[in-house]
Parts: sequence; C-alpha cells; structure tokens
Amino acid sequence: MIKVLVADDEKKLCRLIEMLCDWESLGMEIIGFVHNGPDTIKALRERKPDILIVDIRMPGCDGIEVIEKGREMNLPLEVIIVSGYADFAYAKAAITHGVSGYLLKPIKKAELEEALQNAKKSIEKERKRIAAGKKLYEYIEDENMKRRHDLIFDLPMSVSFGQNSEIESVNEQYYYHFVPGYFQFFVLCLLYSMKKYDKKALQKTMDGFEQTIHRELSGLCSDYEICMEENKCYVLCNYVEEREKEFRNAVRVIINKLSAKRFEMWKMTFSAALGKKVKSPVELWDSLESALEGLKEAVLEGCEKLLEMPKQEGEKDWSLVIAQFNNEFGKAIDLCDEQMVNECVKKLEDTLGTEKDILGRDYNSIVVSLGMHAMTKSGNENEEIMGFSERCELCHNLGELFDALKDCLDKIIQKNLRVQKEDGRRPVRIAKQYMQNHYMEGITLDEIAGIVGFSPGYFSSLIKKEMGIGFSEYLVQLRMEKAKELLKGTNENVKDICNRVGYSDLKHFTALFKKYTGIKPGEYRKLYG
Repeated sequence: MIKVLVADDEKKLCRLIEMLCDWESLGMEIIGFVHNGPDTIKALRERKPDILIVDIRMPGCDGIEVIEKGREMNLPLEVIIVSGYADFAYAKAAITHGVSGYLLKPIKKAELEEALQNAKKSIEKERKRIAAGKKLYEYIEDENMKRRHDLIFDLPMSVSFGQNSEIESVNEQYYYHFVPGYFQFFVLCLLYSMKKYDKKALQKTMDGFEQTIHRELSGLCSDYEICMEENKCYVLCNYVEEREKEFRNAVRVIINKLSAKRFEMWKMTFSAALGKKVKSPVELWDSLESALEGLKEAVLEGCEKLLEMPKQEGEKDWSLVIAQFNNEFGKAIDLCDEQMVNECVKKLEDTLGTEKDILGRDYNSIVVSLGMHAMTKSGNENEEIMGFSERCELCHNLGELFDALKDCLDKIIQKNLRVQKEDGRRPVRIAKQYMQNHYMEGITLDEIAGIVGFSPGYFSSLIKKEMGIGFSEYLVQLRMEKAKELLKGTNENVKDICNRVGYSDLKHFTALFKKYTGIKPGEYRKLYG
C-alpha cells in the first residue's frame, strides 16, 4: 500500500482531498494530515510517506522548503504541489525538485487522480529499479541489453571481436545491428555542485536526457545504444555515410532541446561532446576517448554546446609549470599560509592565461596533477584524492576549476593545523597519563617536565594554558577524586586512604579535602558511603 501524507493549512481542503478519491482502489492510504511546514518536515522524518501532497504556502515554511528538507533526508518521495497561485516562479522551483504534479485550487478530482497515478507509476518504477539492483544494471532487465552495454564498458579493456569480420563479430557477441558506415560516440556529462547533490533531481534529469536522445536518433541511426553511468550519458551511434550531416544536425538539436530545459536542472548544467567518427568497431575506443577529452574543453568553451576534441600537433609539455607550482604550493602548505595559497593559485591562473593554444584538457590536467601531488604528499586517502579529481571533472568554467584547487589546498592546511595543535597537546596528554598512574607517589613538576622534555617553567605554563589549572591544582584534584572513591566504596580508615592517595600528613590531607569538597573526609563518608 502506498502511503500518502497531506499537508495544507486549510483543514477543509484536507477533507476535500480525502473525499475526492477512492484511495483503496488506487492502492493508497492517507497516513495523516499536517497543517504547517515544521510539522510536515517532522512527519516526513518520522512516517516516511511515499507521496506528499503539499500546499505551496503554509505557516512556518513554504512547500518548496519542505520539499528541500525531504530531499535532504534522501527519501524516495513523490511530491504533488497544491497552490492557489498560477505562479511560474513556484512552478519552476517545483519542477527543479522533481515533483510529480502541480495542481491549482480549486482541486478537480480528475486532475488529482491523474497526478496520483503518475506518482504511483514513478514509485513502482523506483521499487522495481531497487529490486533489480544498483548502478549499471538498475535499468537493464534484458540480458541482450546487458550485452550491448558491455561493449561500451569493455572498450577501455580492449575488446576482442573474434574471427569473423569486425561488424559481424560485434553484432554476434553484443547483439547489435551495425551496418557498414560510421561509428561515433556522443557523450553528455551532467555538471552540478557536489555540495548541492540531489540524487532524485539528478536521476530525473538523466531520464530526460535519454528520452530526448531516443526521439532524435530513432530512425536516423542504423543502431544506437544509450548507457548511463553516474553523471555521464554515453551514446554509441552507427549510421550510413550519407546521413552524416543529418546525424550532426540531430546531435545539435538534442543539445538545443536539453539547453531549453535548463530551468528544470536545479543548480545543474551539462557539457556535450562528439567523438571522432570511425569506420570500424576496432576504433570505437578512439571515438569514445576523443569524446571524453572533448568534454574537458567546457571550462574554456562553455557548456550546453557541441564540443569536440581540438586538433593539436603533439602534446604540449607542462612538466616545468607543474614542477614550479608543486614547489610553490608545497612552501605555502609547509607554512600553513592560506593567503599564500590564494596568491599562488592566482599566479597559476595568470601564468596559464598567457599560454598560447592552451586547451581545456590542459587546464584540467595541470590542476588535477597539482592537487593530487599535494594531497598525496600530505597523506590523504585515495578516496579523498579521487573525490578531488571528480570535483574537477564537474567544473564547467575556469573559476570553478581554480576554486576546486584552492579548496583542496586549504583543506590540507586546515588538516595540518589540526595536527600541529594535537602535537602541541601531546606532552600534556603524556603528563596527565603519568600523573593518573602515579598520583599516589611524591611526583614533582620537575620530574614530569623531564619526562616530556620541557623546562619546568615552560611546561607549567603549557599545562595551565591547555587545562586551565596549574600542575599542583591538577595533582590535588586527582588525589581528592580518588579519595572520594575510596571513602564511598571501601571501609578503609581515613589515615590509610590519606597514605594511599599520596599524603603522609593526615591533618594536611583533611584540610585539603575540606577545601576541595566543603566537608571533612569522615563527614563525606557518612553522607555518601
């Protein structure tokens, strides 16, 4: 049964929604009504509905804020928005959050049922997807489809095409229907802020990519396959030579149509690149590789336009530039100087800006190399290093790319500062541990300072700075706390306890204990023993 939560500040409207539909026949149940934003957020967290019907304007916070909070909870939530306003700004905001329907008041039964049915289809599709497994095979139910996708993902590992002719072998092994002509990869990459990552909005956008591609390539290509992986959409196309111009036009139409839907992409844009056309399946990797390299030109050329890998005579050697800035960034990191990092990043940007014929992929390669070098040298985990590389890949202009490098270096500095702070506290931790183990002995400040390797005067000031009390006060505190434990938990007489916690003079011990607790040891035992 699909669970529905209704959120509207008008109780009459809530009752109307309940009465308009035969919920049981829809396979749904209303699990509750809420009448303001904060209660709605609380109900989402606690009751986890499948569908939320929510008013766009409610006390506390509006419907868009509620949806944002629901997305932050990573709930597989379908949303139907209700509004008394035919306001495009609200409709636009709603679409960016992947809502199933947008209904205007007064609500009509047919419109409500249609929105509920659409939400139901999405829920059933999502449940089917989850049941089928994750990642590549989440959307693949047919073994033939898996084999077709295998061709694309096996390319980097070198595909063997068997003994027959190349096209026949591919068709036989991977269930394609290729014909002689051109083979060409078209790759789309969805770009978004990693800080504002919204899985549901991302998936809906990728689904939109797929639908648009199908509409434009169906009937034009002899065969094609669309394969999604994370934020990339790979399109392998085969078409006869006579249709090359039509194919390129179709690719531009796809990009223009996706660009026209830009408002649907919450904090997202995309880059699109066409690989080089080849005449043999053996050369498919060349086409895919050139498309992936073409995507990197977005930082220079911009997004939402057709990119292709620029022709370049030989690879330019950037090793001297990389070595120079590895050295400069290393100095800034050693000094933990964030201002120096900012200046070095600006200097790198200015240096590369004066280079002739520098490509987007050069910028990407240099920045990634510098960041990975700094992170590796600083002992970062592989996962963190790969995360930096992925962030660079998601940058769609030079500003974002250099910001990614700056953030990477700043994080290293912050990590180093924390380590330095911890290193400064280490002698105090050693001293405290020693005192806790030897408080019953006649330990002195000179003795502890010698153990940690500092002069007594410096170590005394260090303890006071870190702990807020001096050496003698901390030692008394340790001894008094242990005395309290013994008075409460044992039958030992006060004199023996006095000796056990490091004092030989009972009168002195009693005076200290009273000063520390406000009462004498014997009185403490009567109260708490």
